[in-house]
Amino acid sequence: MASQRELTLGGILSHLRRDDAGWHIVYQGLTLRSVFQPVVSITHKRIVGYEALLRATDQSGRALRPDTVFARAPGKGAALAFERLARCVHFANFAEQNTRTVAPTLTSLAAPQGGDQCAWGGPARTDGGWLFVNALPRLFRTGWSYTSFIDELCDHFGLPPWRVVIEMIEEPAADEGLFMRTVEALRERQLLIAIDDFGTGFSNFDRIWHVRPDIVKLDRSLVARMATPGADPQFATQLVTMLHRAGTLVLGEGVENEAEMLTLMEADTDFIQGYWLGEPGASLDAAGRAAAPAIDAMWERFRAHAGTVPRVPADFAEFEATVLAGARVYADTRDLALAARETFARSPARRVFVLDADGEQHQPSITHETAPKPARLWPLFPDTYSNWSRRAYFRRALAAPGRVAVMGPHYSLTEGKDCYTAAVAIEVGGVTQVFCVDFAPNGSSVRLFDES
Repeated sequence: MASQRELTLGGILSHLRRDDAGWHIVYQGLTLRSVFQPVVSITHKRIVGYEALLRATDQSGRALRPDTVFARAPGKGAALAFERLARCVHFANFAEQNTRTVAPTLTSLAAPQGGDQCAWGGPARTDGGWLFVNALPRLFRTGWSYTSFIDELCDHFGLPPWRVVIEMIEEPAADEGLFMRTVEALRERQLLIAIDDFGTGFSNFDRIWHVRPDIVKLDRSLVARMATPGADPQFATQLVTMLHRAGTLVLGEGVENEAEMLTLMEADTDFIQGYWLGEPGASLDAAGRAAAPAIDAMWERFRAHAGTVPRVPADFAEFEATVLAGARVYADTRDLALAARETFARSPARRVFVLDADGEQHQPSITHETAPKPARLWPLFPDTYSNWSRRAYFRRALAAPGRVAVMGPHYSLTEGKDCYTAAVAIEVGGVTQVFCVDFAPNGSSVRLFDES
């Protein structure tokens, strides 16, 4: 059982030692050290923070996983001691290498007995950045005195709270009210909140709505699945879009290969971290040097990849003209079948339909003979009397009569797969109607426009 003295910052600092590998703590036969993995902003093309990772070894030098270290703690007091020891090691190593303000000497709170003196050496760096640190779930959920200790760490090491990101693993809380009060206490101190491992276990948007995190970290397994050959690229895009609209930044973690990196870039993910950018290390400088060329390569490969994926079909201008031609035929004849034949003859269209100014569909769609008609969607037919006013293409068409508005990709309730829809508002007998065409130009993987 940890003593009260061991749980105070002064008590913890008495265990802190410095050697060539950095600050470390030896406690109950274990040596605790820090390594750091850079977090890169894709847009800014630079490192904007580092995640602190615990490295523990026993007396024989055998490496232990962090979860093994905490699992060996006999109770809450022992787990809290290890948590605070690890936190102090991370702050000490990070603040020495990456801070905007010169930190006070460690000897101001504790003078170690023997070994290296706890004192800072060298000038403070001026490049800043976030420090990401993990919160131990079982302590975070039980109302432990987290906020006051974080305050002490920030004050002692000269690290502003707004540069510290507390990572919370997605797990259910035994006392949700207590959990949220702890979160709010952290937020009041200007600490940033991150939801870790999103996409596994108990991950859900309900926690996102309640916690309102500053950052959501997509779990490594989710990133890998999204980058699997044959996976729908729009899944990643829509997931990131939903998280952005929930008011949070998005970080893809565990990036290990080019496919994962490109998937996250195309999905408009804000940050990435992982072995593709370099292995974690005790030196921030070394980790930064490894990441720098990877960042340049990341953008070079993205530009090369973007050149192989059509963003708009080569014949889009011709297709737009065809939609307008079909709309004119309908305006002149009020014959949807005739207008559909004109449209099908000159474009990769799959479906033609007409809406009134309220988005109501009063006559059946006309579908190209080659378009799929999945039996599983049969209850959705016929589509007469449907209302499509919620769709962006309808709203955009009404906002700019005579101009073709395009939306996509979006999920088709007719085919059960992605499609694009073009629409144009026209006058038919003095009444506004919207002429619409569904199509899948150059295959379903083309990214043309989104709904934003």
